[in-house]
Amino acid sequence: MTSKKNIFSSLRLRQIINDLKRRPEDAARDLKISQSTFNQYLKGKKEIDEKFVKKAINIWPVNITDFLNPHYNKTTSYKIVRVKESKKTSRVMQRRGKNYYEYRDTVMDRDAPFRPEWIRQLAHVKTNSPKEKILEWNRGHLLHQLTYFVGEVNFYYIDKNNKKRCAVMNTGNSMYIAPYVPHTFASRNQNCEGYIVAITFSDKITTNIQNEIIKFDKKKFLKIVFGKKLKIKNKVTIKKFKEKNNYYSKKPFTVYQLAKSNIVPTTNFMQINVNKNNSLRLSNNCHQYIYVLSDNSKLKIENKIMKFNKGDTIYLKPFLDYTLQSKKTKVLIAQVESVFDKNLIKQLQYIGKKNFNRLLEDNNQWFKK
Repeated sequence: MTSKKNIFSSLRLRQIINDLKRRPEDAARDLKISQSTFNQYLKGKKEIDEKFVKKAINIWPVNITDFLNPHYNKTTSYKIVRVKESKKTSRVMQRRGKNYYEYRDTVMDRDAPFRPEWIRQLAHVKTNSPKEKILEWNRGHLLHQLTYFVGEVNFYYIDKNNKKRCAVMNTGNSMYIAPYVPHTFASRNQNCEGYIVAITFSDKITTNIQNEIIKFDKKKFLKIVFGKKLKIKNKVTIKKFKEKNNYYSKKPFTVYQLAKSNIVPTTNFMQINVNKNNSLRLSNNCHQYIYVLSDNSKLKIENKIMKFNKGDTIYLKPFLDYTLQSKKTKVLIAQVESVFDKNLIKQLQYIGKKNFNRLLEDNNQWFKK
């Protein structure tokens, strides 16, 4: 089998020639190499290199990505970044020569859709006017953003009517902002003690989609996609935190629903307060980002009990079991749907358990000689 160190995979090579209905001798003839040499590639005894892949994609209707080794740089099912580690990544961003934000990394993983940051606002505003001269607006970004506010922080954005707006936010308030909406943040606290947890993430529009769009005729694509006018949706959602509202009880938790948007309907954002010690196991088909809001918290992840403090962050891959175990634990959770949506899960069910291992590691020809 292909080594984990190799970028390209013999397993994927077998899948490619099976899909193209090529026997090894047919594939070798296509590539103008000996069958014995091709069989070495196929069995992982000879490394598939860039030269081989370039030759193959020029001959066969396949892509470079079809050859990628799924075991290369394989990651674990969860990842943790402690608040001490997060503080070490601190860097101050300037705007027009003045300190504007302090950024810190929180947990990130190459398999996760999240690119979340802890951001402290270093610009102090005396009024809530969106025309304050100290404000420095960005141009927006491709990633969607869910934001949780701590302290006296103002959120500024441009609304659907192209007007500048200010939302006065406090601890527990949250918002969603769509891609490419210009925005900025500033502190109402003179000591600039407030901060935000900015959970930026990709949803349906990934780099794979960008790469696909580039291949199409731009004019035709624009005509089909943007030919019909849609009712303009609010690209910004603001949710004020109210202790007595916006929550529901789900034993043993109190769950506060934070900002949501119909633009990303399968994404969920919530604060969970644990009311009593418990062993309730949780899991779903989403990527999950957890920001710990309380000290002396305990979570059980894959049967391992771990202690967490305020500011620690956790990434959980889809289908992983975890337990919010200890009373008084408070966490912020963002859930973004993985590729395993209902339609994909249904197709896997039709394939069936019997064929599941073939799906993952089948390195055989599609028929017996």
